[in-house]
Amino acid sequence: MELNDFVSEIFTHTRSSNQNIYSIVLLSNNDKQTSDSLHYNNDILKTLEEIYNFKSDQFRKPVFSSIVRDRSDAFYYYSYISPIFSSLDNSKIGNCIFLLDTRELEKLVNTTELTKNSLFLILDSNNRVIVSNKGLKAGEIYEDVFWQEGISSTAKDEIVYEGKKSLVQYKKIESTDWKIVSVLPIAELTNDMKPIVTLGIWLSIIMIILLTVIGSVFLYNTIRPVRLIVRFLSRVGERNLNYSYRLKIPSTNEVGIIATHINQMLENVEEMTRNIVENKTSLYEAELSKKQAELSALQSQINPHFLYNTLNCLSSIGLAYDVDEVVSISSAMSRIFRYSIKGQDLVSIKDEMSCIKDYLLIMDIRYKGKFEIVIEMEESFLEFKSLKMILQPIVENAMYHGLEMKTGVGRLLIQGFISEEGYMQIDIEDDGVGMTENQLSELRKGIRDDKNIDLFATDKQSIGLSNINKRIRLRFGSPYGLDILSEDGKGTKVTVRLPIIEPTGKMH
Repeated sequence: MELNDFVSEIFTHTRSSNQNIYSIVLLSNNDKQTSDSLHYNNDILKTLEEIYNFKSDQFRKPVFSSIVRDRSDAFYYYSYISPIFSSLDNSKIGNCIFLLDTRELEKLVNTTELTKNSLFLILDSNNRVIVSNKGLKAGEIYEDVFWQEGISSTAKDEIVYEGKKSLVQYKKIESTDWKIVSVLPIAELTNDMKPIVTLGIWLSIIMIILLTVIGSVFLYNTIRPVRLIVRFLSRVGERNLNYSYRLKIPSTNEVGIIATHINQMLENVEEMTRNIVENKTSLYEAELSKKQAELSALQSQINPHFLYNTLNCLSSIGLAYDVDEVVSISSAMSRIFRYSIKGQDLVSIKDEMSCIKDYLLIMDIRYKGKFEIVIEMEESFLEFKSLKMILQPIVENAMYHGLEMKTGVGRLLIQGFISEEGYMQIDIEDDGVGMTENQLSELRKGIRDDKNIDLFATDKQSIGLSNINKRIRLRFGSPYGLDILSEDGKGTKVTVRLPIIEPTGKMH
């Protein structure tokens, strides 16, 4: 009894919290029933039992039923039937039936805002009307099946319904197997938009007229003068310089101001052109003379042919008298001079290094054991091209101005590699006496300000490095050249930057 009271209380609370629930029944396998006592009808249960056989053990899934009629009050109801299982052995022990009144659905449909001739239906699985806004009674069989012929679920299509083009939409509710059908006449859907469409058409006509008038005025006052300017500028280059030809636009607006400035510009251009034409020949000759003088200053002024023949003679004498030092020095010098008189300006790094090695051989004979030479270059790097005779003068400066004046053994390091920036870099570094800050500043200034170099000055170090720097820049441009770092008492490092030139002569 206490259990029945507790369950009844839960049923009453559940039903009162949801107006759609008409009655709740708890039905055991042995036909014991528990329900809210206010709303219970045994005829509805019998009808549902005949349709769904929910008392059988095979009924194991919840289902929404079709609508059933209450004979006592002639209303239709639908129900939700759910089997109940034991928590101990999962065996079926009964069913719970929620009986729901279709009148609540009717209230919902009647409060839905639809157009005058719209149709809204909710049908059960047997096409019986559950609710409708067109006066169709619940339980009637709805025979018109236009909504499902050629129309998929949730689709929207146009049909002719009651002589009017209408938009039909069909939705099937999977859990209940019910169908929702709506038919909306297209004309009624667009009735509210007709005033807006009419207003939009009139506004468009007015805007087109206004834009046409404004555009015509704009074209006359702006585009026409601009076209005159464009036509004038296209003819400027075709006329004779001596023929005074000016732009004539009477307008005082911005276009007129542009025309005035164009005329002033033409006068200035003509004046400059006349001066250029008059001085062109003389300026060209002066520039050519200047370039020839610069190139002459960068080239060696000695003729190595005589020295080359003399050194060959000395080598022969050394061989005759068995003096190896004379043979080595004269042979090395002979190769250096022979290399220097080659006609080609671009040579391989390998050839440059051969010339340097010949020079270092002479220095080693002269200063036996005083210098340690380290050369670090990969074989692939030696195949790249460089200007001829740009490394030997730097090595010579390192020897005479850095290592010769050092007490003890000096070290000369020559490195060649491709820098991270993508150019060839050759470092020639010695650990000689180095330079003070003032000496380094003067040397850098002499190399940078190469226009003021005196070729007959006594500072041959500055002249030689400036010569190399200028040769590189004249050939390859300003990004390339020399950099110098030095510290008094610790040594000097000269960095040569060159573009990457393949053995084929292609430059990167």
